[in-house]
Amino acid sequence: MKHILGAVALFCLASCVGGGGNTANRTAFPTVTPATAQNDAAGNDLLRIGDPITVQLSGVPAEDTYTEQMKVDESGSISLRYIGSIKVAGMTTVMVKERIEALYKLGKFYTTPNVNVTSQPSRFVSVTGDVRSPQRIFHQKDLTVMGAIATCGGFTEYANKRAVRLLRGSEVMVINAIDVLKDPSKDVPLLPNDQVQVDRSIF
Repeated sequence: MKHILGAVALFCLASCVGGGGNTANRTAFPTVTPATAQNDAAGNDLLRIGDPITVQLSGVPAEDTYTEQMKVDESGSISLRYIGSIKVAGMTTVMVKERIEALYKLGKFYTTPNVNVTSQPSRFVSVTGDVRSPQRIFHQKDLTVMGAIATCGGFTEYANKRAVRLLRGSEVMVINAIDVLKDPSKDVPLLPNDQVQVDRSIF
């Protein structure tokens, strides 16, 4: 019964915090931009879309304790039992811990929840194909498709610059690098785990 009452009390709050899980409001690829990469005062890196995190809950009845592994989804959120979707992109793991504990208390699910949140980001971008030095590079703030290609030594003389492919999960975006060189505003920001594929020109 306490879980039912808590769920009712938390309905509006969870909707505000995590968007209520409404996928209609999520920004679709390829216009998603990465969360701002910066450090807080304690030097803790902020979470971004695609980051894997582990959430552990203790200090509650034994049957409710859990350890959940998940990734920050394309809306910048994670989803937890009873409290639903929570926006975490742009927050430190300490901030996420405090947010989850507060939501469990506000929803009257638990009185003394102890939450531990850890993250070991996998922030790399792969660049393959007709670049001078194909490799996996570390994802940094403001990294773009053209920036990643430049880091890999640029195009070879055989590269098809008109059809550079950006692979993000199951999505594929084709980018005309010649147009981007003329108008840098058309360059596309990269997210962790993106793949940039430069094919060889058939001409």
